[in-house]
Amino acid sequence: MSGTSSFATWFWRGTASAAGGRIARDPRVDVFRGLALLVIFIDHVAGNWLTRVTPSAMGLSDAAEYFVLLAGFSAAIAYGSVMDERGLLTGSAQVVARIWRLYTAHLALFVFMAVAVATMAVKVGNPLYYEHVAILPFFQDTANSILEMALLLFLPNYLDILPLYIVLLAMLPALWILARIAPALAVAASLALYAAAWMLELAIPNVPTGGVWFFNPFAWQLIFTIGLVAGHGSLHGVVLTRSRLALIAAVAMVVFGLVNAAPWAWIPGLENLTLPDLWRLDPDKTNLSPWRLAHALALAYLVARFVPVNAGWMSSRVGRLLDDCGRHSLPLFCLGVILSLLGTFVFFEIGRGAVMQIVVNLVGLGLLFASARVLQWYKVAAAKTPATRTAALSEARNH
Repeated sequence: MSGTSSFATWFWRGTASAAGGRIARDPRVDVFRGLALLVIFIDHVAGNWLTRVTPSAMGLSDAAEYFVLLAGFSAAIAYGSVMDERGLLTGSAQVVARIWRLYTAHLALFVFMAVAVATMAVKVGNPLYYEHVAILPFFQDTANSILEMALLLFLPNYLDILPLYIVLLAMLPALWILARIAPALAVAASLALYAAAWMLELAIPNVPTGGVWFFNPFAWQLIFTIGLVAGHGSLHGVVLTRSRLALIAAVAMVVFGLVNAAPWAWIPGLENLTLPDLWRLDPDKTNLSPWRLAHALALAYLVARFVPVNAGWMSSRVGRLLDDCGRHSLPLFCLGVILSLLGTFVFFEIGRGAVMQIVVNLVGLGLLFASARVLQWYKVAAAKTPATRTAALSEARNH
């Protein structure tokens, strides 16, 4: 579907001329989700030089925004379509099953982190690891901390994203009901909750630290909802607007973010080529500052507009590996958290020189790529029927 009138009809009335429910797979979703997972790994390794060339150093947003935006889009395709075709109850049951997998993965990561940090703090004799991960309260009051961990009221560093995704998925059925009535209604409700998060300081406490969740789900649900509504539009044949005004605004926002971040400032001799501190922005990440949101949406718009679905590079070896990472986002995210923590240990104990920078990044990225390839191979090999196996193999070859 194309045209401003068609978009308006869908957005304001929830109707579209195209029959919704089935669309061809968009490989860009998994490719860029896979890329976001790799960037999250890089950014989580403390002292990693590669962070100088990741999105967090190039603008006002980073991989977290793109991951959540794509999560909303993917959720619409995966669960929204099921709710439309097989009923709200069936689709919600699948959402609950996914939430359970996320929850158990989060608990497993918490246990791993506690063991790893305790081992390093005791064996190496460096108690600063407790502070780096913000997990010391767990060892000071283990009984209460276990309960708080189970209730998602204790989130050490590195373990912020899965609980956020759990809450966002829990909102999905209600958001989808609103989107089916009219996408504008879902966006309006999301904007109201976002405003309340800022004005009323709605947040979920992180009890042992005395703070709140690093990613406030009442604010971050807005970018998830935008992704969800975009997925709803794709299911109903609505295409991206090619407005010249939207293009100019998106480019201006990305350029402004680049100038604000001044990534060239770490190059010797260019340290002073930055905006005055009074003019520079430091957008709030916890509550998803409007600046971060606008920058992330601007960049997503440019990628969606100028990277075609059939872009040749996505069929290259690297493109297929990124696609594999995106298809298996949960295990790859968990592995990335583990590897980023181990990489931090290496930098702290051995050094952050050029050799160790190369080793940590090559080993970490290599293991992530290799794991994604093995998982995709196993998915094809474990297909229960010849027809399913053939379809999985064909899909793997085509992407």
